[in-house]
Amino acid sequence: MNNISKIRERLERGALCFGTHCSTTDADFYEMCGLLGYDYIWIDNEHAGMTQPMIKNAIIATNGGGCAAFVRVPDHEMAHIKPVIECGPDGVIFPMVNTAEEAAKCVSICTYPPRGIRGFGPLRAIDYGMKNFDEYVATVDKSFLKIMQCEHVEAVKNLDEILEVPGVDAIICGPMDLSASAGKLGRFADPVMRELMQVIIDKCKAHHKPFGLSFGGVDMDLIKFWIEQGASLLSLGTPQDYFREMSKDIVRQAREIEAQRP
Repeated sequence: MNNISKIRERLERGALCFGTHCSTTDADFYEMCGLLGYDYIWIDNEHAGMTQPMIKNAIIATNGGGCAAFVRVPDHEMAHIKPVIECGPDGVIFPMVNTAEEAAKCVSICTYPPRGIRGFGPLRAIDYGMKNFDEYVATVDKSFLKIMQCEHVEAVKNLDEILEVPGVDAIICGPMDLSASAGKLGRFADPVMRELMQVIIDKCKAHHKPFGLSFGGVDMDLIKFWIEQGASLLSLGTPQDYFREMSKDIVRQAREIEAQRP
């Protein structure tokens, strides 16, 4: 079973797919994440400004570690999406999808005519030409997830219509931007934020679509809320977060030991 098949199987039975975020140039991190037990890696090109070779190498290294590779693209423009999907990711994450029209545009860019506008030029996506052409065309729409981010109050308002767009596979809440749009920046426990997040969860359940959360930091109360609500996709932290938290703990322990010496 390949990486995307494993993810789809877990989503279909409502199991949790757990991931982390990464945008480093070092391929070791991506490969190691699969060996550590993550289900997928969120390769972030919205904020990090990764180059195309960095993205391709990150996908290859992630898959090499036995992990699914999801790439967040910077926007909804074909010029930024097309080169990514030719590299054969297991998922593409579209930020700030606020309307059904925006969701339909994102799906269309990922879909060959006549149902979409994707140009034909797969590279790694067709195993560099080693995959049978007819087999590739027949299975390409299921070869990667199209994931829309709900991270604005407008998106919450329009979520029923977004979920009805054919080809939308899952919804991911971006709590930081969502809280900013609600005037509650970083206040995830605020009743307004809890209500917005609950609306996202309830609407996804009503449409039988997988849903989840992406949070760049470490907030276990927030994570607990989403897991208890049945989230199927959950990404937490970055290499910088883990390095920071572990380093703080190690430095503290070393200083405590130092204070005990004669």
